[in-house]
Amino acid sequence: MDDGGKSDVAYSEEDELADQFLDWTKEALVEMRQLVDALESTITRDMASIKELYDLSHNIKGLGASFDFELMTSIGASLCGYFKKLEGKEPVSKRALEAHVRAFEVVLSHKITGNGGDQGNALKLRLQAIIHEESAV
Repeated sequence: MDDGGKSDVAYSEEDELADQFLDWTKEALVEMRQLVDALESTITRDMASIKELYDLSHNIKGLGASFDFELMTSIGASLCGYFKKLEGKEPVSKRALEAHVRAFEVVLSHKITGNGGDQGNALKLRLQAIIHEESAV
């Protein structure tokens, strides 16, 4: 079988990087969960915790697909897109934030690679629906 010219060392280095990504993501999600849980009922885009949530989500989005976690990238893109759509002091939906963090947690805990198939598509549609519902409030 042709391995595309990759040696065992290259594969082990890729595995090590993927493990580092998973460890970093686990730590980032703990931080995201703490930030969301600590939010009060009135949440605005200009709050420091929201900026931190955006940054963490943006980093997960950027790295996910590099390690075959396209669904993580999609969830991150959804959350970052949600933040970008908010105007000025428009309230941020805690429900939307919780849904995205929970989606990240599920993907990580089950190590769902790729796009997640039908379940991944259903998850993305659910996140879109939550954003739509919360934007209509």
